[in-house]
Amino acid sequence: MTSDALQDIAANLYHAHRTGKPVPSAVRDGSLSSRSDAYEIQWTQLRQRVSDNDPLRGFKAGLVSVTAQRNMDTSEPVLGHLTDSMFPPSHIPLGGKFIRPLIEPALAFVLGEPLRGPGVTVADAVRAVDCVLPALEITDSGFEDGPASVLDLVADNAGCRGVVLGGTPAALSDVDLRLSGCVLYRNGEVAATGAGGMALGSPVNALVWVANAVRQEGFALTAGSVVLVPCLTPAVALEPGDTVTASIAEVGAVTTVRAR
Repeated sequence: MTSDALQDIAANLYHAHRTGKPVPSAVRDGSLSSRSDAYEIQWTQLRQRVSDNDPLRGFKAGLVSVTAQRNMDTSEPVLGHLTDSMFPPSHIPLGGKFIRPLIEPALAFVLGEPLRGPGVTVADAVRAVDCVLPALEITDSGFEDGPASVLDLVADNAGCRGVVLGGTPAALSDVDLRLSGCVLYRNGEVAATGAGGMALGSPVNALVWVANAVRQEGFALTAGSVVLVPCLTPAVALEPGDTVTASIAEVGAVTTVRAR
């Protein structure tokens, strides 16, 4: 793709999420056909966010479960970015920010020291983590009818639009995230269940993947960076007035309410 074409898709997506008006899929209209172009569209939007005083806070590992990868016809995770504006308070304003939002439980790793690839190992990652928090990820698509393929998903920031963090930090030495069960409640009823092992066998493996992928893309994980690992359960719709809680064994619970 030409630089101008990439810039146009990035600008259209950026505008879609600011206005709540989706745009045609870049894959369906034939303009996007490579993963490298898809990431360049995502990074263009990140650079715009940073220039709009919305600093980078960390990254997301998307498609870290076998089911999620199968649904997108891919065999590897995808990277998304997190900026300051993506961390709302627990009450989410309705507004035009969301188009068809979904919500799912996640784990948020907060780094106490830099984590630099390539070649990051599980031991490296464990040493770098200050704590892990329960979280809820809000996802959405700026494309009409949602992403047509993994390329649309990558271009659209791996679907990430918001992260609600819980307030109960846990030390990695105190938990076995592979075995931590997760229950997602929507309006007081069980909406989905799962476990940490759904994320590449262990959420720590997903953190390792992010550390090495970030390095390849020219970014860095520094002390204070947040790495989000979702896919503990399937996502559910987030409607006006909904109250959603994720309870993750040995880690804690987090709740958010979408305003009517």
